[in-house]
Amino acid sequence: MKPTTDQLKQLLDLPDEILVIEKTINGLKSEKAKKLRDLAAMTARHQLRISSEMGKSNADDRKAALVIACEDDPKLSAVQDRLDQIAGMLRAYDAQRDHLRRTREALRVQGGLYIVARLEELLKDKDLATAIGGGLLA
Repeated sequence: MKPTTDQLKQLLDLPDEILVIEKTINGLKSEKAKKLRDLAAMTARHQLRISSEMGKSNADDRKAALVIACEDDPKLSAVQDRLDQIAGMLRAYDAQRDHLRRTREALRVQGGLYIVARLEELLKDKDLATAIGGGLLA
């Protein structure tokens, strides 16, 4: 089946669309890394504060105090919420990029099959095959 004009235009536009999505994904990944560093720093500050306040208490008490302190910290909760949002956006953009890649490959295959079918039709023409074989159309 011959690709339509819209499909050919889409095939030409797909690499740019995929590139834009990949840039967005890279930006989200760098933001995620930054937020993870911020989260680790906030947790470390809570650990230091708890260690200095509790002194020589056992590890379970410090761990429980850290969990409570992290749950009560609104900044830390906001960072965790943002990380969850970023993870969801990354999944969505990955799915969109994969869909565009599959679409691009399907359009390429469809175009290739059409070209092969047209060549087979041309080779069935005896006069044309003779002319090509004789070097008249070189």
